[in-house]
Amino acid sequence: MDARHRRSRAKLAAAVLQLAAERPIDSISASEIATLAEVNRSTFYAHASSPIALLESVLSEELEAIRRDHLSGVAPSARRDATTSATRAVLQHIEKHARIYERGLSADSGAASLQPMLSAQFEGSLQAFLAEEPASDDELFAVIAGPFIANGAIGAIGSWLQTPAPRDTEAFLRSYVRLLPPWFPARVPDAPAAPEGSTSS
Repeated sequence: MDARHRRSRAKLAAAVLQLAAERPIDSISASEIATLAEVNRSTFYAHASSPIALLESVLSEELEAIRRDHLSGVAPSARRDATTSATRAVLQHIEKHARIYERGLSADSGAASLQPMLSAQFEGSLQAFLAEEPASDDELFAVIAGPFIANGAIGAIGSWLQTPAPRDTEAFLRSYVRLLPPWFPARVPDAPAAPEGSTSS
């Protein structure tokens, strides 16, 4: 990708994220995104076939960067901490784009649902250690474990997004990790220390 293409991509990414935070992506046209990004419609279509495709691509790129930064090349002995930090980074990504995900994970999102994109991303992140899980030689386990955890996570995130802002990513992470199977390589983060001078009842 040359410098001009990268600049156009960055402008389109910023534009689609801004507009999708304001209203549903299926009410936004390619022309609106191109105008806000200060590019022409042909440039838009050089990057994506539709507004929802562009939005999914932009969000996927952020999630893939999290996977690379936290999970790529991690030794098995460090996988528990790496998976915990990757999950935290995903939650921060979702909270950053909360308005987009609130709509994209709602029951009435229809064709604009972000669930398939998130499910594919989460399953991709799970593949490395699912292959090393002792039960991975069970053919059915290999088929269902990834979707089970990925879609369970999406359901939990959707419910979390329905709670009032500001949302506590650490509180969600502690609860979520407790729900995972015992073999899953993540740890329950420590609860925040009680303020000095406080007493427990």
